[in-house]
Amino acid sequence: MAGVKAIGALLVLALVAGDPALAAQRKKKGKKSRASRPAAAAPARATPPPPSVRQGVELWRAGKWDDAVEMWQPFAQDGDADAMFNMGQAYKLGRGVTMDKTIARDWYRRAAVKGHLPAQANLGILQFQAAEKAEAVRWLKAAADRGEMRAQYVLGIVHWNGDGAAKSLPLAYAYLVRAAAQGLPEATKALNELSQAIQPLDRANGWQIATSLANGSGIPAQFQTGIQPPPMMAITSPPPPVVVANASAAPAAPAPQPGSSSNTAALNEAALKAAEAGTSVETPVAMQPAAPAAVATPAVTPPAAQPTPPRAPDRTAEIAAEKRAADAKLAADRRAAEKTLADKRAAEKKAADKKAADKKAAEIRAAEAKAAAEKEKETGWRIQLGTYPSQKTAEAAWTKLAASNKKDVKGLRPTYGKFGGNYRLQVGPFPTREDANKGCKTLEIGKNGCFAFNID
Repeated sequence: MAGVKAIGALLVLALVAGDPALAAQRKKKGKKSRASRPAAAAPARATPPPPSVRQGVELWRAGKWDDAVEMWQPFAQDGDADAMFNMGQAYKLGRGVTMDKTIARDWYRRAAVKGHLPAQANLGILQFQAAEKAEAVRWLKAAADRGEMRAQYVLGIVHWNGDGAAKSLPLAYAYLVRAAAQGLPEATKALNELSQAIQPLDRANGWQIATSLANGSGIPAQFQTGIQPPPMMAITSPPPPVVVANASAAPAAPAPQPGSSSNTAALNEAALKAAEAGTSVETPVAMQPAAPAAVATPAVTPPAAQPTPPRAPDRTAEIAAEKRAADAKLAADRRAAEKTLADKRAAEKKAADKKAADKKAAEIRAAEAKAAAEKEKETGWRIQLGTYPSQKTAEAAWTKLAASNKKDVKGLRPTYGKFGGNYRLQVGPFPTREDANKGCKTLEIGKNGCFAFNID
């Protein structure tokens, strides 16, 4: 700056020395002294703002793309994430440099690994357009889970169609809900279409995921689809050299609007175009929140005042009403989904209880049938050890007797035959009447009495 002021002083001196009127006055003696004539003052020079990323943005907005790129380049080479993103924008649009999406992706990646949110979204979109879908969805998910609405919209369409990632209507619904909540019109339109086809359970799960995303908790574990985080290693290779645009090059064509094809690939391409249209891609950023370890951004000189543009119509009340209506619809959908889920769980529990009861009843019938079959197969002799008021007491009596006479009851089976209102405890088989009588003497229970009878 000192050099600029010195040059200004020399120009003033040159102007004074070359002014004929002033030279003639110096030759005249006795005339008015120099003190009586005010000296010519040097014209005031406005101090230009210091170089900065924001100053580059102002140059860009003024259409001075070459100057903007020149302003950003040293900051980008020093690792400033905003400057690197802006260089990516310049190469993507072909303004100030030759259009080159490969170089644009390189700059986006350098900013993305520093955590620059728009750079992560733009990198994922460019990779998806280049059919590098596996890598693209990793960057899209990283940006979407941190709230980038374009990434949320594209990833919602991806999960809706299962093109590039696992098909999941709950995840599709959740990402579209979050993008629509941030005011992306394409997301609102897609959400309305999905709401007509999604099942209540998927809608309820989608709402749960959207709530978790809104709270900053990420995707719940049970809904993860295995998309790995993107590679965040620092890039150590030097940045690409600047390729200055040809002055006669035509400006970049505007992005086409999304089509209406139901083909999956076409729908995803439309989603990508809509995502690009949903952001001011022609305006680079200035002073986005920097990632850890980013180079400090120089102080920003406030820009000169610009003429106030015409005021747009105030749609505050209209937008608020639309938001209230959308919130009410989402709340009603959530209540309906929760009721459907609760009804389904109740029905499942009732069915499970009935199944368990049916299984137990079948087991009892099978055991009774087995006992009856074994009874029919028995031959020889059996002994009766007593009569009891219920089968339960008869079973308890046999259990106690068997526990205290393990050797003598080996090979014997009890039967509980109903007789009137009581149950007879009978044990067998014994091969002969003599063996049955010996059994009576050994196993007789108290004074119940015991007798043998033939079962052939």
